[in-house]
Amino acid sequence: MVFLNSFNADPNLAGWGGFTTRWFSEVLQDQRIRDDFITSLTIALATTVLSLLIAITASLWMRSASPRGRAILDITTVMRLVLPEIVVAVGLFVLFRWLDFPLGRTTVIIGHTVFLSAYATVVLQARVATIGTSLEAAAADLGATPWRAFRRVTLPQLYPAIAVAGLLVFTFSLDDLITSQFLGGGSVETLPVLLLGLIRHQVTPSVNAVGSILILLTLLTFLCALALVGVRTLSNLSSSRTESEEA
Repeated sequence: MVFLNSFNADPNLAGWGGFTTRWFSEVLQDQRIRDDFITSLTIALATTVLSLLIAITASLWMRSASPRGRAILDITTVMRLVLPEIVVAVGLFVLFRWLDFPLGRTTVIIGHTVFLSAYATVVLQARVATIGTSLEAAAADLGATPWRAFRRVTLPQLYPAIAVAGLLVFTFSLDDLITSQFLGGGSVETLPVLLLGLIRHQVTPSVNAVGSILILLTLLTFLCALALVGVRTLSNLSSSRTESEEA
């Protein structure tokens, strides 16, 4: 309905007034919407990078961690998943105010990373648990340094999970409202926060147009990640087939 009404010529959405694309033109020409979209995109990209770094590090560290260390990591990860987002947002808000840390883009990125890195960690942990360490040990026996073994052996095996985790974090961060509203202060306004303010007065076709753009962007991101995973899988199958034929 959001997608259909974004093409509705009736400004009051009382009925179908015909097909039009002028609402998209108005949205693209609105400087405030464009600025908020760029802000949301920047925050989502930064959150994705930080969350993946945390998730990859935690997942690989867990293989050699002590049972107590694994338990602590599992507890902290599960806590961030089961706690309502508003509880995390309020807690971070109180912490930042207590530290006298100014609210803005940095605090929103930190808030998104604290909340969403747990999803990335779960995805990466599941992948790391299936790949084992035999290939890394073989690379070390052949003289590879730890960094080279990670870059040439471990990381390629994690690419599908990294793509999926990055997709989850990016889409959740782009659509996030609660954390952005609590930690943005008065200087940062993301697109979901703007939409919330607009629909308090009236749901217009322009609001539906913005929603449709977000939906299409999410689908496009998903298709890109799916294509990357598919290409990687086909490449691995081709390499395995070639090695088998040579053997």
